[in-house]
Amino acid sequence: MPKITYKIYDNIDQIDQGAWDAVFGDIPESYPFYRTLGNSELPEFVFYYLVIYHDSEIVLIAPLFSTDFNLDIAVEGRLLKVIKLIRKAFPRFLVSNTLFCGSPFGEYGVIGIRDNFRSDPELIRQLLAGIKDLASKINTPLTIFKDFPQEGTSFLDVLKHRGFTKTESFPTVLLELNFSSFEEYLKSLGSSTRKGLNKKLRQAYSRGNIEVKLVQDVAGQIDQIIKLYESTYHNGSTKFERLTKKFFLQVSDDLREHTRFFLYYVDGSLAAFNLCFVYKDLLIDKFIGFNYDISNRFNLYFVSWAYNIKWCIDNSLYYYHPGQTDYEPKIRLGGKVIPLYAYLRHKNIFFNILLKLLALLLKPDNFDEDIRK
Repeated sequence: MPKITYKIYDNIDQIDQGAWDAVFGDIPESYPFYRTLGNSELPEFVFYYLVIYHDSEIVLIAPLFSTDFNLDIAVEGRLLKVIKLIRKAFPRFLVSNTLFCGSPFGEYGVIGIRDNFRSDPELIRQLLAGIKDLASKINTPLTIFKDFPQEGTSFLDVLKHRGFTKTESFPTVLLELNFSSFEEYLKSLGSSTRKGLNKKLRQAYSRGNIEVKLVQDVAGQIDQIIKLYESTYHNGSTKFERLTKKFFLQVSDDLREHTRFFLYYVDGSLAAFNLCFVYKDLLIDKFIGFNYDISNRFNLYFVSWAYNIKWCIDNSLYYYHPGQTDYEPKIRLGGKVIPLYAYLRHKNIFFNILLKLLALLLKPDNFDEDIRK
C-alpha cells in the first residue's frame, strides 16, 4: 500500500528542480525565486520547505519561513498610538515568533500540489503534522497561512475545522491592459483622474530632464539603490520585510531572465528605481525606492506608473501587478482589488480564542477606507 510521508528541508537545493516544477507548474514565484530568497541573507527570515511524498514521488511542496510578526501590522490612527505606548513597557506586545506558509513578498501564497492528489485528505493531515513538528522545534507558537487567493481556499478551508481562524489579508491589485496604446489606457480612466495624471506628467517633464534607463543588473549603482530603498522603507507605514544589498545583486544572478530595474534620473542624478519582474504577459512591480526631495517635486510615483503602463503595452504584456498597500492611487488609475486570505492558529488554546477576536479587530479593511470601498 502506498505510504504518504513528509520531510522538512532548510535549503531549496535539497529539492530537485524538476520535482518542484512538476508540482508548482509555471508560476512567477518559481524555484529560482526561492533560491534568490535563500541566498540573499535576509536577517529577519529563516526559510524551510515541507515536502510530502507518495512513496518516493513528491506530491506537495509548501514553502515556509519563520520571523517575528506584528499582529498590528494593519493598524493606523489612535489605536496604533496606544499600541506603541504599551510597547514602551512591553516591547513584544502583539509580537509573536511565527511560522508562515507562503512567501515573505510573493504576490500571493502558493502550495505546489500534483493535480491528482488535490482532493486527498491525507495531504492536509501530513501538512499540518509537518508544520506542527517544525513549529515545535523552532519554538514558533503562531502559525499563519499567508495571503492565499480565492482559488487557494478550496484546499485550505478545511483548516477552519482544525482550529485555524480565516481572515482577510491585505488585498493585492491587478490591472488588465487590453489597450493598443497608452492614450487608449488614458481614455479608460475617469475624466478627473485622466486630467490629473496628465497634469502631473506635464509638470514633471517641464521641471527638468527626466531619463529612464532599463537594466537587469545594478551592481554599479548598488549603493545608490540601497539608499533609495532605505528611504522608502523608513517612509512607509506598513513594514514586513527589509531587503539587503545582496538581494538586489542576487536577483540579477538567479532571475536575470525576468529582472527589470527601471532607473529614473532627474538632471543626471538617480532619483528613483523600480524593481520589476517579467513573466510571460505579466509585469510584477516588486519594489520601489525614492529620493523624496526630488521625487515629490517631479511626481516620480506617477511618472513611474505611466512609464510601466506604457512599457507593458509596448511590449505586449497584458497584466500589471502593482502589489499590496497604497491602494487609493492604484484603484483610481485602473487597478482592481483582488482579495487575499490568511489562516491563523496559536498553539495555546486561550491565545487562540483571543486570536479570533484580534483577527476581527485588526484586519486591514478596518483601517483602510479604500479597501472597504
